Amino acid sequence: MNNKTKNIKLKSRQNQRFNVFVLFLFLSFLISLLVKLSNSYTLTINYQLSPTQLEPNELIFTDKPKSINITLNGRGFDLLKHYIRKPIIEVDFSLLRKNNNKYFWTESDQIDKINNHFDSKILVKSITPDTVIFPFDSQFVKKVPVNILVESSFAVGFDLIDKFKSYPDSIIITGPKSKLDSISNISTKQIMLNDINSTIEIPVDLNISSNLSPFRFSHQSVSIVGEVDKFTEGLVNIPVSVINVPDSLSINFFPKEVSVAFYSSLESFSEISETNFKVECDFNLLSKDNNYLYPTLVKQPLNIKTAELKTNKLEFIITSKYD
Repeated sequence: MNNKTKNIKLKSRQNQRFNVFVLFLFLSFLISLLVKLSNSYTLTINYQLSPTQLEPNELIFTDKPKSINITLNGRGFDLLKHYIRKPIIEVDFSLLRKNNNKYFWTESDQIDKINNHFDSKILVKSITPDTVIFPFDSQFVKKVPVNILVESSFAVGFDLIDKFKSYPDSIIITGPKSKLDSISNISTKQIMLNDINSTIEIPVDLNISSNLSPFRFSHQSVSIVGEVDKFTEGLVNIPVSVINVPDSLSINFFPKEVSVAFYSSLESFSEISETNFKVECDFNLLSKDNNYLYPTLVKQPLNIKTAELKTNKLEFIITSKYD
């Protein structure tokens, strides 16, 4: 029992000694830090120049933020907060000189503002560069259509009733007029859709690349919608008419009807009849080297997806009405 008590007391003394050692070590570090912070230092910090008070219709565009290097001298205590603080200096652009779509920030014009940015105990030793140029342009608004990039395949018997659509179908871009003039549309990111068998509606990001960074977009993404239904093929026989035949001539041709194959949704199939189609041949297209009439499908219903003539040429005989 006595040995156990002795061991406990010994461990307690060792812990106390260790705690005292840590305390003295911390105090030594703190005193050393305070001594160092009380010394004078020269420090160079890179400050980003942040535009303010721009004209409402103006826009600054640069590949990266403009900045200056400011070399400061002062006690460590005074410099510490500037080293830790986010290095940004706001620039009132209404006070800058501008010419030929450029603003000019110069050290000589801005030195008082730079000095006022720091405590009186800090000395501004140098600023580089002494001139910073900010290109600007008139801010312009343009509405451009969305270009949908979709690769799709459908399950057997299914297809789109109409083409893929985006909602919204166009977006508003705001940016420098000189660069915005060259933008005619904005594309979605490429997407793959396989074995589609029902109507789809999916969100897709716009393809906003890094070279479009100076612009602001009303939308970052759109919804792509595709209305899908079951489809089937149909076949109708349509009478052929010949137009632009001179009054003095008569034309006899064969066959008098041609077959038209069409592809439509099951829902629309029952609504489609021969009267929805019209096939014509144009007499004016005949020539000495042309021995056939070529039929053209000039009318078809809007609710079919495709239509195709199964006969592409007709034989004919021309006679005079006065013979």
